[in-house]
Amino acid sequence: MKKLAITCAMTLALAVGAYAQGSIDFGNLSSGALDSADQNPAVFTYYSGTYGVELWELNATTVPGGINPATLTPGYAVGAYNAMAATAGFALFQTWANQSITAANAGSFDIGQVNFPTAICPKGGTVVVGLAMWNNAQPTWAAMLANATSATRAGVLAFAQNTTDETGIPVPPTGLVNANDLVMMPVPEPGTFALAGLGAAALLIFRRRK
Repeated sequence: MKKLAITCAMTLALAVGAYAQGSIDFGNLSSGALDSADQNPAVFTYYSGTYGVELWELNATTVPGGINPATLTPGYAVGAYNAMAATAGFALFQTWANQSITAANAGSFDIGQVNFPTAICPKGGTVVVGLAMWNNAQPTWAAMLANATSATRAGVLAFAQNTTDETGIPVPPTGLVNANDLVMMPVPEPGTFALAGLGAAALLIFRRRK
């Protein structure tokens, strides 16, 4: 089963105040995705082509359970996304649709600075960052699922990210990079969901008749 990998690296910096809004440098061009020594080419294929991505944030120090499964299997992203969305306080901040990664920069993207106006972690603290990514031009995660085909791939990743206060004197180091593999795998096609629903309904009817 083909897996498509993107190595994500981010730097998060908090603004003034003990509890204040923050910003994130959203991209991984500096992480050297193509030359990452810990990658096994026989397992991962770095992605190039059209993609969409959602950026989430949670004011917490550890990643909630259910989002990063121990084993990635086809369809894992749906359960991981649902777990992320069901976590109190885990908020979707922005969606970028119809983005593009060139073959020359496979596995790499650079969206730039994104502000987190409601981030409430202390400077020098930790937040949890969540990503949901898919491999086509659909405008949202929901639209991607509703129009999924055998070629659709999607992935979810959440990780704890250190923060820094860039207003300090002297200015602290900004290289707080957190590198992780976001792996896109097949998602269930809408027909699969429909069949599962029919099976559940039939089971309920059978139980009622007994």
